[in-house]
Amino acid sequence: MIFFYFILTAVLATLTYFIRNKLVSHVMVFGYVTLMVSLGIYLVPLLGQTLNEYFFSDRLGLIFYLVLILVSLFSAIHYVKFVNDRKVKEADVALHNAGTIFFTGAIVGVLFTSHFGILWAFMEATTLGASILIYHNRNQDALEATWKYLYVCSIGIAIAFAGILFLGFAAQQTGHIDFTFSAIKTEAANLNTIWLKACFLLVITGFSVKMGLVPLFNVDIDAKDASPSQVGASLSSVLMNAGFVAIYRFYEAFSATSILPWMNKLLMLTGLLSLFFAAVYVLRVKNVKRMFAYSSMEHASLVIIAFSCGGLGYFAAILHLVMHSLVKSSLFFQVSQMHRIFSSKLDENIGSYLRVNPLGGLVMLLGFLSIIAMPPSGMLISELYMFQALIAKDYWWVALIVLMLVLIIIYGLAVKMLGIIFLKKNSANINLDGATPYESALQLALIVIVFYIGLFRPPIIVESIQLAIQSLPI
Repeated sequence: MIFFYFILTAVLATLTYFIRNKLVSHVMVFGYVTLMVSLGIYLVPLLGQTLNEYFFSDRLGLIFYLVLILVSLFSAIHYVKFVNDRKVKEADVALHNAGTIFFTGAIVGVLFTSHFGILWAFMEATTLGASILIYHNRNQDALEATWKYLYVCSIGIAIAFAGILFLGFAAQQTGHIDFTFSAIKTEAANLNTIWLKACFLLVITGFSVKMGLVPLFNVDIDAKDASPSQVGASLSSVLMNAGFVAIYRFYEAFSATSILPWMNKLLMLTGLLSLFFAAVYVLRVKNVKRMFAYSSMEHASLVIIAFSCGGLGYFAAILHLVMHSLVKSSLFFQVSQMHRIFSSKLDENIGSYLRVNPLGGLVMLLGFLSIIAMPPSGMLISELYMFQALIAKDYWWVALIVLMLVLIIIYGLAVKMLGIIFLKKNSANINLDGATPYESALQLALIVIVFYIGLFRPPIIVESIQLAIQSLPI
């Protein structure tokens, strides 16, 4: 079934590229989302089982797969409006929708592969798919962002590949040639720790471009700014999740070895440096899309810091990623509507948004409250778990640094967001016809899910995450 799924992905992407009818092209994307739902129904009863020598069905992959389905569906709906509003050419729509199917299929491969080599191949495929999507607007900024993204991501993926080669050298010394996750985890204790450290360091460096972390975060920011808002939503949510899953697979495989404390320190250092850069740039940025991109960098940093603490931190990291994906997608979707109304992405040109577009302003307000972890946002719960995990490890100084940087980011976001939502500004060319209530209603639905998780902590979500991390050391 899984091989059949990827064959259909390739076929649908190819057919969609040659379709020049906008309606049929959109239908192909919605058809692909239906195919994704069918695969999910197939995988749920097979949880914990190996599908074949290269793929398996596990809870971590399924958790982020459900998020992928939801974001993909909402992105497809918003893109229909985007096309109609911008009068996008049929050829550009065809290429974008074909790229969407290809990009989404590559992420599915990252989530469910059980082989390090295949994981790397699918991660490289996400680079090609994302590059197609980033170049959608066909202007100078899009061209520059696409080439930078393609170039730097290729370097990052090459660095990660070097890490996999080092893992191969370590395995070769023991006569081990099976590169599946379970096999490497079983054999990891017998592998040379120097090679394992080199592998993990290069993997973190290479895949940082997918999560938006130090050192390769800049192209991620540019890509989210230059691409359509629904593409920025995917890069800030499902692609970030894929980057985390890739790092998680290596971490889990090496977690039973003596390098575990070293890996945790590396992750914490990466998270702290990334959080610092996010705080610096949020204070300076004026572009709303770039502001949300740096906000995504902040939350990726918090995820990595939480994960480095182990125990409760594992749970906090995954829960935070899930909720961030929903909230940040809704905010990026709303930016598209905001741009239609004000014809600008600069915060100085956007004001009184709650009055101009009440439902859209409500999305911005609730989304803002969510990403700064204000009650009843579920992101408050995951951040509290993160601080609890830090304190449990006696990392008081880290907790204080994180708290200080987060408060700086909240201040930077509040100054800009509250001005956008409430302050009256001299905004020219306001187009009230750009407000679309059904889009805002969909975005509110995503935020409501996050509020629901924060208020009720559904047992099915808690249990699923707990089972997903049960193989990790306490």
